[in-house]
Amino acid sequence: MKILKKALLYFFSAILVVLISATVSLFLFKDRIINEFIREANKNIGTPIKIGKIEVRVFEEFPLLAIVCTDVYIEDSQPGEYPLLTAKSISFLLNPLEVWRGEYTIRGLAIRDSETNLRINKAGKNNFTIVKPGKGGGSVSFDLKNVSLHNTLVTYIDRSVGQHHEFSSDRLAARITARGDLYHIEAAGDITTNQIGVGRSIFFSKKTFDVQAALDYDDIGKSIQFQPSTLSLNGARYEVNGSYQFKEKNLIDLHTVGKNTDIQSLLALLPEATSLPFRQYQSDGDVYFDARLVGEVGRNQSPRLTMSFGMKNVTLFHPGFKSRIERANFEGSFSTETLSGFKGAVLSLKNISASLNGGPFSGHFHLKNFDDPFVTAEFHGDIKASDLLNFYPLKDIEGLTGSLKADVMLSGQVALLKNKSTVQKVRTEGTVELKNLSFMLGPKKLAFSDLNGSLQFNNNDLAMSNLRGRFEKSDFVLNGFFKNIVTYAIFDNQPIGIEADLKSDFLDVDRLFQIGFSDTDKGPYRFSISPALNLNFRCQIAALNFKKFRARNVQGDLLVQRQVAVSRSIKLHAMGGKLDLSGIVDAKNPKAIDLITSATLDGIHIDSVFYVFENFKQQFIQHKHLKGQANAFVNLETTLNEALRIFPETLIADIGMTIRNGELNDFEPLYKLDKYLDDSGLRRLRFADLKNDIHIEKKTIFIPQMEIRSNVTVLQLSGTHTFDQRIDYRVIAPLRNKKKIDSDEAFGAIEENLIGRSKLFLKITGTTDAYTVAYDQVAVRKKIAGDIKREVLELKEAFRLKGKKKKKELELEKGDYFDWEEHPRP
Repeated sequence: MKILKKALLYFFSAILVVLISATVSLFLFKDRIINEFIREANKNIGTPIKIGKIEVRVFEEFPLLAIVCTDVYIEDSQPGEYPLLTAKSISFLLNPLEVWRGEYTIRGLAIRDSETNLRINKAGKNNFTIVKPGKGGGSVSFDLKNVSLHNTLVTYIDRSVGQHHEFSSDRLAARITARGDLYHIEAAGDITTNQIGVGRSIFFSKKTFDVQAALDYDDIGKSIQFQPSTLSLNGARYEVNGSYQFKEKNLIDLHTVGKNTDIQSLLALLPEATSLPFRQYQSDGDVYFDARLVGEVGRNQSPRLTMSFGMKNVTLFHPGFKSRIERANFEGSFSTETLSGFKGAVLSLKNISASLNGGPFSGHFHLKNFDDPFVTAEFHGDIKASDLLNFYPLKDIEGLTGSLKADVMLSGQVALLKNKSTVQKVRTEGTVELKNLSFMLGPKKLAFSDLNGSLQFNNNDLAMSNLRGRFEKSDFVLNGFFKNIVTYAIFDNQPIGIEADLKSDFLDVDRLFQIGFSDTDKGPYRFSISPALNLNFRCQIAALNFKKFRARNVQGDLLVQRQVAVSRSIKLHAMGGKLDLSGIVDAKNPKAIDLITSATLDGIHIDSVFYVFENFKQQFIQHKHLKGQANAFVNLETTLNEALRIFPETLIADIGMTIRNGELNDFEPLYKLDKYLDDSGLRRLRFADLKNDIHIEKKTIFIPQMEIRSNVTVLQLSGTHTFDQRIDYRVIAPLRNKKKIDSDEAFGAIEENLIGRSKLFLKITGTTDAYTVAYDQVAVRKKIAGDIKREVLELKEAFRLKGKKKKKELELEKGDYFDWEEHPRP
């Protein structure tokens, strides 16, 4: 035991002596060591170097001695000031015994927090030739057994060949063994490819690889030989080998093979934004990948890339979902003659076959020239819609049920779809059968249900054959065409045409407007017509509703183009009678929508009209006061806002009407006539046919004089009623009881004919909330009667000419429909 204690004492004493000696040596020789490094740097490096501080440390990389340079800045070799390398610290590791003997051999290197900028200009001159020519054989030499990089970034830009690469690493360790001019390098750690840029193409953006690499560098032959090395990415392993020569030409030959790969191995190579939605999917079976990069890298040269990949009897699934794709097979390939652009690139997926929960599908896909794609594709399948949603949930679709049977193909140059003169050169054909398809769409969960029918592609159009179903509370049957559907689906800002016959038992127009023109379920509307929409609808609708409006047996047409909607004839039953209307809606300015319409009313119940239109937003005369049936012809022109509310100052209308079996009940202004006419029957006034031509303009309703033959008396009425509810009515009535009135007060308001019958002239003026009934004097009476009659005639004639001109400007010419203009490529 005593011997052991002595041995341990001598051992630790020896270590202490060594440490003390090393510390003393450091103190004595550190200036000589630092000066030697500075002398060698100035001797061999031809660009400015700035170092914040140099220290010699014993214990940082013990037992090696560390020369630590902090805040290092090395200028590049091109004109101007630009750093080749910056680093927080660079540590050179030496053997302290060799330093003691005056030998300065660098055994290790540690670089922390560095950025390296390697550049080659358009003339082919680089910025990293910083070692002075003809120098060497100094007192400092290199034998790097241990190289470590911590938090490093390397940027390589070669403007002569159009390359821009960026790499970074948190931790990378290397070992370099030299035999003359041959260097064997082994490296392990992580490398992140921020980007590999060749021409306009960016590859492997923000991909982090775990690296186990080995390569041989020949400094005389200017070549790098990649020994079998492994790159691991998100669990996927790739074996890389090949060579890179750059003595006379830059020649590359790299071969990569996936080992034990699965679906994630393929997805990991794609941009993260593309692969992220599929990150949780897994596979069982043989998934293979093989790639080769061969050729010259030069100003006008780029290597050829070929890849082959595919699946053999693979099962694809998501652990959290019910559906699985089974027995999946396909053979894929990709090739491009240059990485600087994909003009001649070819992507092929052939012999695709699989089943989704037992529902088989197959197809192929071939794409040539990514700059101007020529595509050939086919798909054949019969799958349950719910299985599709259970394999890959769609963000805006819920509750998908039913089935889809598709047999479709596409072949042609995609750009030809942009030009109406060449669109037919692209072949699109096949059918899609919908069977009891139901789903809810979007954040509002709009319900589509019981969709059945056949869709048939005919080049750029899609034919609908008995496409029936329900949308919310509305039902429909469509037969016709979606025109330009393929172009509309592929490109942005393209027109689409719908030419179809629509049949429906019930349309909830109020709900359709809420969905189409409102951000909320309760409005307000923001009506618009898309410039891309073209419609030619022929409708047969058994019933529809819009707010309080109810209609039956609706038949007619609707034409839409260039944000103008035209209907030449819509017939329907509503409000107890029949309507026949035509009109134009010009929505080019969504904040000022022009409306021109003509309507014929046959037997419409007046009280229903007032009820449906909510008494026209006034309380003076309401639906409860009125009865009778109206026959009328209406010409109307106005401008509406996005909420389909009229700008009152723009409303102009001519109304020629006849009212039969009319009643005016409990109408307060007639009560006050009793004071003059002495007739209590005015409270329930029933009259025979009533005819008049009413004009509306300048926010005023002009009522020419009309005769009202009632069960009580015969009245003549004329006057004006403004939109701000100011009234000026003139009434002429038989005077039955002169004792009822003050003859002096009524002077000038009484007229007697040859047979002794007297007429009383009255006026009702003021507002609907505060009005007065008074005698109408002769002079005033004659002036007003003449003015109203003359003004109405003038206004009607002006409106007739203006409306005719406006209608001619807006109405679409027959044959113009769906003849849209060509749109430039995006």
